[in-house]
This record gives sequence, structure tokens and C-alpha cells, in this order.
Amino acid sequence: MKMKILAFTLVIGAVLLFSCQRNESGQTTYISTFSESASVSPGTITSGFALVVNTGFYVLSGNDAGDEKTKTKWSAQVPLGEKLTLGNTRRMTLESDNKVYEFTEVRRQNGNEGYILTWQVAEGERLAVVVDEKTNLFRSPKTVDVSGVILTRRSVVIYYPETEDNGFVEVRGYDIGRREYVNPNNSFVRLSSLSRRDSDIQAAIHLQTALSLTAANQSVRREALLETALFDYPDSVFYNEIFEIANPNTSGVIINDTAVEMEE
Repeated sequence: MKMKILAFTLVIGAVLLFSCQRNESGQTTYISTFSESASVSPGTITSGFALVVNTGFYVLSGNDAGDEKTKTKWSAQVPLGEKLTLGNTRRMTLESDNKVYEFTEVRRQNGNEGYILTWQVAEGERLAVVVDEKTNLFRSPKTVDVSGVILTRRSVVIYYPETEDNGFVEVRGYDIGRREYVNPNNSFVRLSSLSRRDSDIQAAIHLQTALSLTAANQSVRREALLETALFDYPDSVFYNEIFEIANPNTSGVIINDTAVEMEE
């Protein structure tokens, strides 16, 4: 009887082993194994956001060589402010210019997996938007450590509530005026310079995206984005400037208690 039980156990084990091997051989090397890949350990998977309008989304263009010679190619655009699951960073070659860049592994909200240039994303759970015209960057949460750098109004950033100290908070993001990523060594701002309201954040995202559409054949999409910003987020602090951009020939109208000058 014991021999029969042992034989049955061995058969079941062999079947399970064969099944596992068959499943593993059918997986793609990266796309289907994001959370189990050797290059993405559970301890490195975090949440973050795309911080640039039309952030580039890349996929492997061939076999993964395991080093910076591995090539990637552009696949799609990721909207500013989209929440992402982030994995490890690695250096790879961009096929279009044959140069090496640092990429971060990501999973998008639609489930697609690939890579984004590391400087275009940041880890964090909370978005904010710069609302003051003169938002100074500080090297530490102290007024004496003010730098000569101004963070441009309407820049969408990630802020870290746990770093709040003396009315300051640390941020990460892309400065839309200077077109530079916020330097981690000069990344504190006054919390009062930021808005954490969803209507302000979304209005800024729609406005930035609309302003990036300058080609004639993109005018319909541009107008749609501006209209959405106006009608869906009427309480936004950016409402007046969005209205003026959307209606450049407006004359003698009161917009949110602000008079628009008459045009000849």
C-alpha cells in the first residue's frame, strides 16, 4: 500500500513540474513577468507619476542582453500626471539615436509594461501644482537656505507630506519654465506655494497639454482640452488664464470677478 501511495505522489509531482516548465517557457521575458522578474524585486516596486507632458513610453526592440547594449524603442505617450507602478532603473540604448540613457521600469494604469526615461518620472503618492508666481526653491527647510532658482507657476510636482518642516515641504518634478528637472539637492518649497486640490492639478495638466499642441492639425484637440479645463474645473485658480487662452478675442467680459479689457 505504501509503495502505491509513493508511486502516486511521484506521478503527481512530475505532472506539476512539467506544467510549471511549460507555463514558464510560454512567458515573454519582460512584459508578462513584471512583478516576478529578476530585475524587479518586490522591495523596489513603488508608486509614482509621469511628470512631463507626453512622457515617452518605451519597450524592448529585441532580446534583453542584460546590459546597456539592450535596445529600446518608442511605443506610446504617457499623459502628464498618470499614476504608475515603478520598478528598478537600468541603463539601456535608445534605438532612435543609439545613445545610452537611464530608464525606469513601469506598469501603466492600462496594464501595459515597459520603460520611461528616469528623469520623466518620480516616486511618490501625492501630486500638487505650483500656484505662486514666485516660488523659491530652498536647499533645506530653512529660509536662510534659499537659492536663486524659481519654480515656475503651473508646474505639476510630487510632494512628500512626511518631509514637512517649518512650513516647507520637499518636491520632485519638472519645471515647465526652465525645462529642467528639480534638483534633489535644491528641492524644498513653502507649502503655501502649492495647491493640492484636484481641480487645480487637473486644470494645470489640461492647460499644459493643450499648450504643447501647436500644429494646425492639433487645433481640435487643443480646444477640447481647454474647454474641459474650463467646464470641468471652474473653481480652479487657473480658470481666468485658461479662459483668456481659450478665448483670445474676448472683450468686455467679467471672468470669475476679473474684468477682461476691451479690444479694439
